[in-house]
Amino acid sequence: MHLQNFSYTLKTYLIFIQVFFLFSAIGLSQGKEKDTSNIAPMVYFGWSQRTTPKSLEPYYKELKTAEYGVQRFSVIDQLLEYHIRKTNTDSVVHYANLYLKEVNNWSQTEKIKKRYSSKANYYLGKGNLMNGLYDNAVKWFLEGLKEAEETNFTEFKYKHKLGLSKSYISQGNTDKAIGILEKSLSEFAPEHPSLKTQNYILLGKAYRFNENYEQANVYYNEAVKLSKSLDDEEVLLTIRMEIAKLKEAQGDFDGAFPEYEKTRNEAKEKGFDAIYFEGSLLIARLYYKQGFYDIAVLGLSTAYINAIDSDNLQFQRESLILQSRSFQQQGDFENAYASMTQLFRVINEINTKQQQAIIKELEVQYETLEKEKEINSLEEDKLLKEAQLSRQKTIKNAFLIGFLIILIPIIALLFVYYQKLQTQSELSKKQEEINTQKVKSLIQEQELNLIKASIEGQDEERKRIAQELHDSIGGNLAGIKLQLSSLAKGSEALKTINNQIDETYQLVRDISHTLIPKKFQQNAFTDLVQQFANSISKTNAVQVAFYPHPKETINKIDEKIQVELFKILQELMTNTLKHAKAKNVDIHLNLIGDELSLLFEDNGIGFNTLEKETGIGLKNITSRIQKLKGTLHIDSSENRGTVIAIEIPDLKKTVHEL
Repeated sequence: MHLQNFSYTLKTYLIFIQVFFLFSAIGLSQGKEKDTSNIAPMVYFGWSQRTTPKSLEPYYKELKTAEYGVQRFSVIDQLLEYHIRKTNTDSVVHYANLYLKEVNNWSQTEKIKKRYSSKANYYLGKGNLMNGLYDNAVKWFLEGLKEAEETNFTEFKYKHKLGLSKSYISQGNTDKAIGILEKSLSEFAPEHPSLKTQNYILLGKAYRFNENYEQANVYYNEAVKLSKSLDDEEVLLTIRMEIAKLKEAQGDFDGAFPEYEKTRNEAKEKGFDAIYFEGSLLIARLYYKQGFYDIAVLGLSTAYINAIDSDNLQFQRESLILQSRSFQQQGDFENAYASMTQLFRVINEINTKQQQAIIKELEVQYETLEKEKEINSLEEDKLLKEAQLSRQKTIKNAFLIGFLIILIPIIALLFVYYQKLQTQSELSKKQEEINTQKVKSLIQEQELNLIKASIEGQDEERKRIAQELHDSIGGNLAGIKLQLSSLAKGSEALKTINNQIDETYQLVRDISHTLIPKKFQQNAFTDLVQQFANSISKTNAVQVAFYPHPKETINKIDEKIQVELFKILQELMTNTLKHAKAKNVDIHLNLIGDELSLLFEDNGIGFNTLEKETGIGLKNITSRIQKLKGTLHIDSSENRGTVIAIEIPDLKKTVHEL
């Protein structure tokens, strides 16, 4: 509850901005209405502000008074299950962290603590998965699976494997997910029939992603049979939504659309918000696929508002990507740019949450260590009291206990000293690694400077040679030609020499012009980029589209900026052709006021931005962007393509400094 109160003002502000944005988009689309009769009638995209239901108030009160341990964990379990159903991702992560913290500080046996810790890790994995933080989700599911296996906690062994498989599917690693899921059917399913349905659904989803639609349909049908026997309404609605996705994947839009609409409306009536929000997003996406961009914008804007209200970053990201593409298709580049600006904010928030998750984990580990120290301190006090009682019995026992009292602190001091030495050694190693990294960075920077200086020197030398050819040799040849022209009238030999000199003079001019290219002086910048894009499309399997806005203003940008932008585009295209295996590339160049933005998007195999090392090509791009006083954003994941955004916030200042 306190999380929702804390973020209420920010959510309301963002919601009203998006509503204004939504109706602006509708106004712009007037006069461009399309005939939607070929798919389905217009649907209602509704939204209402979420409020904390009164049914949760007893749980919040009980949480304040419940005894530390099993009683509190039971209350937290029920709150977590509610927030998972309602897709309140921030609340899920908050209570999961609270769960893990209290388990670590619990005075119980390691086996019992690990069983509850496995549950807490499962909820943390669910929360991160709902927010699109797939790497974090995999980490928590693996940690929980390890604890469940150590304590033979069968139910959560199965749940962690299902969560792990869902994370792998979201990352595009479907074969790995299928291997886990098919093995799990025989290992755990007989004991847990309700989870078996989830296993079938995930198998169907994985095979759908692999375009094995026949096998996907088999598993979906098995899931339907089992869920009917268990009378689970939420799971049945989930399966119907998955079957509709299968129809869409097979190109059956007429079959998918009414199923999306019917399923999401039933989910809304029964309070299954996650299914309702996903259905709204899928309907909007279906409109986009069929070219009804104005209706798609309406649905996507509503889906985005719902995603903000539930703090679901993954839904926000997907809504904004489709929204910006819809505006682009309509030629509304200013609203497309506004959508991309909001998308960057969401991407930055995702990255921030990933860092916060790491910090939170370190805090929990630190608090656990402090608790262990407190327990050790209590045990020492107990030993001292026992020693005092024993000393009263006999002098011999008192002597032995006194000896132990002296010996234990010495051992403790030696242990502390040993730990201090180890810590100092680790710090020295870390410092050495940092210094090594700094040296490497300096060497790489020096190499880049040398390459830049070499290129600039080559350009200056080419200009000097061209000038010498044109002014000196060309001038001399022109003079000789003029003198021979007066003599060539009466002599065939002199005419021949005159013609040869004329050819030589023309050759010198051609070489001079080649050494000093004039394409940025004689051609509009947007035309040069379009020619470059066309040449790539003709000679490769990649289709390149270029969208400049506004053309006239972009063509008036300073020539130095144009040259740097063109080189950056060449480098980006080279990286895409070498590594991305993409079929389509979209280039968007926008100049709004004095802010220039470049968006380079491909639908290739993508990469993990946390693991991928920076190559020379990307370093060259980064160096050029820094020279232009700009910023670089990279959004990519495996099998999801890559989006590279470059922004130069103050173009006039950049031109002045160049």
